[in-house]
Amino acid sequence: MTRTRRLGIAATALIGLLAVACSGGDKAERGTGNDADYLRAVCIGIDRVSDALVSASSANEIAAAIEEFANTMRAINPPPDLTEYNRQFVAYLDAALKDPTSVVTTAPPLPPDGPRRRLAQLEPSIAECREPTFFSRGLE
Repeated sequence: MTRTRRLGIAATALIGLLAVACSGGDKAERGTGNDADYLRAVCIGIDRVSDALVSASSANEIAAAIEEFANTMRAINPPPDLTEYNRQFVAYLDAALKDPTSVVTTAPPLPPDGPRRRLAQLEPSIAECREPTFFSRGLE
């Protein structure tokens, strides 16, 4: 194989890799979501995990609810100031998959005070937040 041909193949491969890396795929831009949609997803996920904790007959059933919640939160587009918090929350859910009952004994991370207070004020107005206390617990 000649040197020119090898350089051509390498350049073609590099261009292909750059095109894939820069394409961004079909994913929505992160950090442009709104509070109401974010709260709906959190409240629905909490309800499903809570229901599993009460009614599941095995740790695997609880883990399935946690995994579904983690996947939803991984795919959601959080508000700009909740992007880092959402990463932390997904990591908390992923860690709980090893011991599904740990969601009862290990407190989840909470967002910074400002965004947390904003979400806490909005919780009562979101129909999916049956018991609007996730973000407001412990606030004075």
